[in-house]
Amino acid sequence: MKIDETIKGLSGFEHETYPIATANDLKKTESALGIFLPNSYKTFVSTFSNGAYLFMLQEVNAVGDGNKQIMPIQSIETLSGDSEENIPFRDGGSTLFKHLIPFGLDSNGNAWCFISNEMNSAGEYPVAYFDTNGRKLYGRLDDFTSWLSILIEKQEEVIRTLYDENVLYDELQLG
Repeated sequence: MKIDETIKGLSGFEHETYPIATANDLKKTESALGIFLPNSYKTFVSTFSNGAYLFMLQEVNAVGDGNKQIMPIQSIETLSGDSEENIPFRDGGSTLFKHLIPFGLDSNGNAWCFISNEMNSAGEYPVAYFDTNGRKLYGRLDDFTSWLSILIEKQEEVIRTLYDENVLYDELQLG
């Protein structure tokens, strides 16, 4: 599914939204991060909302200077670690910490991240949920559009739709 069609699925529901991002906002964030943001995320922040609380439960961070409530992704400092730290995926493989670009923080101190060293030919990165305490990635999805589609369909925190209670409570220790 294309991002434009996916974004249409957000209409008619309660969200906390903000003015859309400008080209300068996007440029500022990409310059600060030293990477190109995925096209789907750029479309989201420039056509729907520059930062949002979707369904009043899932944050999507902003670009540029952010807004009064949601910080831009280049300013997220809650995720810390050695840039060369090897971060494993629960289901196999790994990436380096420096390749994690958070785009959606949660109340548990964890974050949905772009895996920035794996851009595909469509200009998209896979995404995964970073458990900051366990130092592991969960719920790898193809891209931001896939993540957003699950959020729209389930209207629940995406991580909670991907795993059973054993993983959520025992491994991730989510409340």
